[in-house]
Amino acid sequence: MAGVIIGVVFIVFALALLIPGLLAALGRLPGNNVVGLHVPEVRKDEEIWVQAHKVAGPYLILGGLALAFGAAFSFIAEGWLWAGPVILALVAIASVAAAGNQGAHAAKLFAQAKDNDTDAAAAVAQPAPQVDLGALRNAARRADDR
Repeated sequence: MAGVIIGVVFIVFALALLIPGLLAALGRLPGNNVVGLHVPEVRKDEEIWVQAHKVAGPYLILGGLALAFGAAFSFIAEGWLWAGPVILALVAIASVAAAGNQGAHAAKLFAQAKDNDTDAAAAVAQPAPQVDLGALRNAARRADDR
């Protein structure tokens, strides 16, 4: 009976990771306050949200698959076979932690790149200083005459 209850719990958590993980990996996870990365960089721009979640999505899928296999093992587990669901639950936890870490790091890098692009566009928008070639030639001639 305990195996069935644990298996059902694993299935619920597996779906809670697989569905957002698939949406995130495909770039279709809508911006929201409930599911997803909770770092300031992803709130700046929708493009940063999508790219950061594309990085985190595969880790969430891995965690969901680990829990799904853990659920399958828990329905048949007896004795030492309980090591399977326990190990797979630890893999899922590590995967979710990696998703948050890698997604937040990617969001930071995308935000920095976007800020650098904005700075470069502002620098291009300013006109380059004009050089008076006649004055430069005259100065060079005077320097040569000395």
